[in-house]
Amino acid sequence: MASNAKAAAKTLLASLGVILAITGCSGAAGNSNGNQSPNNENEANAESPVLTNPKDFKFDPPIKVTTGYRWTAQGENEFKEGETIEDNFHTRWLRESMGIDLSFDFVTPNLEDYQTKLRLMMAGNQKLPDVFTSKVEMASDLISAGKVQPLDDYIDKYLSDNVKAIYEKYPDVLYPVTRDGKIYGLPNLYAMDEGTVMWVREDWLQKLELNAPKTIDEFTEVIRAFTEEDPDGNGVKDTLGLAISLKESPYNWMSSGDGLVGAFGHAMPSKYIWEYWNPDESGQLIYNGIQPSIKSFLAQMREWHEKGYIDPEAGIKDPGKAGEMASSGQAGIIFGPAWMNGYPLSGVPGFKAYPLPAGADGQQARAEKTMVRDYLLFNKDFKNVDAIIGYINKIYAASFGESDPYFDETLRNGWMEGYDYVTHNGKVYRNHFSEHGVPKEKWPNASDDTITYGLSLPFLNGTVPFQSDTAFEKFLNEPDAEPSNMTEISISKADPRMLEAGLVRISQNASTVVNYFNAAPTKTMISKGELLNKLTNETYLKIIYGNEPVDFFDEFVEQWKKNGGDEITKEVNEWYASVKK
Repeated sequence: MASNAKAAAKTLLASLGVILAITGCSGAAGNSNGNQSPNNENEANAESPVLTNPKDFKFDPPIKVTTGYRWTAQGENEFKEGETIEDNFHTRWLRESMGIDLSFDFVTPNLEDYQTKLRLMMAGNQKLPDVFTSKVEMASDLISAGKVQPLDDYIDKYLSDNVKAIYEKYPDVLYPVTRDGKIYGLPNLYAMDEGTVMWVREDWLQKLELNAPKTIDEFTEVIRAFTEEDPDGNGVKDTLGLAISLKESPYNWMSSGDGLVGAFGHAMPSKYIWEYWNPDESGQLIYNGIQPSIKSFLAQMREWHEKGYIDPEAGIKDPGKAGEMASSGQAGIIFGPAWMNGYPLSGVPGFKAYPLPAGADGQQARAEKTMVRDYLLFNKDFKNVDAIIGYINKIYAASFGESDPYFDETLRNGWMEGYDYVTHNGKVYRNHFSEHGVPKEKWPNASDDTITYGLSLPFLNGTVPFQSDTAFEKFLNEPDAEPSNMTEISISKADPRMLEAGLVRISQNASTVVNYFNAAPTKTMISKGELLNKLTNETYLKIIYGNEPVDFFDEFVEQWKKNGGDEITKEVNEWYASVKK
């Protein structure tokens, strides 16, 4: 795999200097007489239209494209009345603007059902959707089974230079879908703006005449005071210092402990065996969950638990339930992303974001999730990959702004007028329409001026990693500034507390710990990973809750190694040696 992954990366990077040949100027797609779209090992269907202008194209008649989707309803106001995930303003825009008639082979409510559906289709040799997303494990299996097609020629000819530049900057995002020197998937990327900050009840600090903690020792004093000195002033012993979820791992998407783990070292625990792996001094990848600094963290958590400073039910509460401890006024500190300003802390007074506390030697760190959400794959028999690449260019161009050659002017102010924004008297408004004098008939939802309708993209997010960083400062300093791209449009809607939290997160970006292993699970991970994950979390909780001594951690490490950990470490490093430069 070493030479294959490197060859694919070099092939793609070499293509970055190629100027895309854009033929035609009418905005119409070519037909069977135009230049044929490359289809790698599959010859293009002579009857299928071919994209000749990847900027302003429209297939006429529309081409039919199928997909599968996992989608969970978020509430009654997710879509306008009469619209669904299968038929909404974006699917209509696809058809009317680009001539892509999208239909859904299936829609499932969760990832487990989605992956089961794909596996059953693959096992039964059923036709897969034309284009669909997949987690890395499934993607690897589909590539091995020959069910999806390589994309190198399409990338070279059609993908925008700005998107190629992302892959050039982060070449490792392509490693998991590279096979025999060919690229079989396009990564859906996260914004990388969810790094943990420390949310503290500022009003409680003021009442108790305390400062926000900067060190672990100061943190201990603050959570003691929050627990013992009646910070809410109601005369009842009903508060505690820290809300945290330890049900599956100290690191979670919210109510996390990674910002505290980081005070003791750069090793980050996870509920998954495939994260976190980082290089040691010799350059070998080591599993974070068994490192000595984790033992120090567990010892500290044990002490806080014994003294009653943390939620006694932290070991059985998921992140949402732990968040309720903060939102209900029971806990004074909680760790998590800047967006916690909206959930679960919306409407909760007093909370303010602060930097993470440092350890005795000034040590600070936090976890960062993987950069790739999933991969976009194409059925081996699908003939219109070029059309989807053209669509991808437009969605990404909305994030890059008008400097991108593929920028679509209709997306300048948002995804669709009357859905996520309205115009009134020559100005664009994106929320609180009533206070701006916007008539009700213009509101996206006439019953509530705070409701807007975002975009549920069927197979793409179009996110540029870290692009939001500059937007936080821009809109905190100038709330009425004009957004210049879709990312800035999103950040411009945030209130000052969230913008301030975003700046706190940005100030500690250098302290992030990332996972160096981004391949599909290894053979032993698949066979023994669940057992090792269970062993790890049970050990952590036994130590924190006092059921085992702190030194039991050393025995656990030996068990972890003997029960498959050493073999997994070997497999991980064989993969790492095959892809690192």
